[in-house]
Amino acid sequence: MKNLTLSYLLLLGLPAVAQETAQIALQLNTAIPDKEFKQAVDNSIGGAAVGMGANILLNPKGKKGYSPVFFGAEFSYMTFGRDKIEATNDAPPFKTTFNYYALNGISRVFLSKKESGFVPFIDGTLGLKIFNTRTKVDKNVSHIILDDNQPVVINTTNDNGLGYGVGIGFYNRKPMESEDDTRASFTMRVMYLWGDPTSYVKRGSVRVDNGFVSFEEGSTKTNMIMVQLGIMLY
Repeated sequence: MKNLTLSYLLLLGLPAVAQETAQIALQLNTAIPDKEFKQAVDNSIGGAAVGMGANILLNPKGKKGYSPVFFGAEFSYMTFGRDKIEATNDAPPFKTTFNYYALNGISRVFLSKKESGFVPFIDGTLGLKIFNTRTKVDKNVSHIILDDNQPVVINTTNDNGLGYGVGIGFYNRKPMESEDDTRASFTMRVMYLWGDPTSYVKRGSVRVDNGFVSFEEGSTKTNMIMVQLGIMLY
């Protein structure tokens, strides 16, 4: 029956559309902050960040038919590098990492209905973003073995707010061989992300004195371009 329906569609000249019910993607992230955010997170690679992410999108019609729009959720993590404080006679070495997390709702609009081939899409995201700074003991193998009871994490700060973004991407759609067929494709997406002003710990300002951590804070918008490369299962 399925092959017969497909044959009728081809004979009538109508597009045969893959009945996808879900998409799951695992991605590697890289980001370039805008001028203001770059000054806040400036590092040895021009303020760039690296990380990973994942998302899941569902067809609102389920198995009942094709939908040009999917809805779902996604998680992203990126790090903007770390600062180090060298060891002294009475204190171990420390490192401070600067991290970005986002948990978003996502909607995806497909720009093609074709059964197979290059399929572009537009994404919109809205949700929570967190800018995190964490200072911890920079333990090496000898520290781990000897374990001097020094707390691993001695300070952490979080500032959260609203984040949203829009972007465009693509994947390679393949014909279904059966209703339960799972396919895989390379996928790429470029997003521009905006966000509420965020407080942050200024780089190079962290000081540790007898286990007490002090630092200077600033405020910045977290606008950036994010490029994601990954694998999609659908």
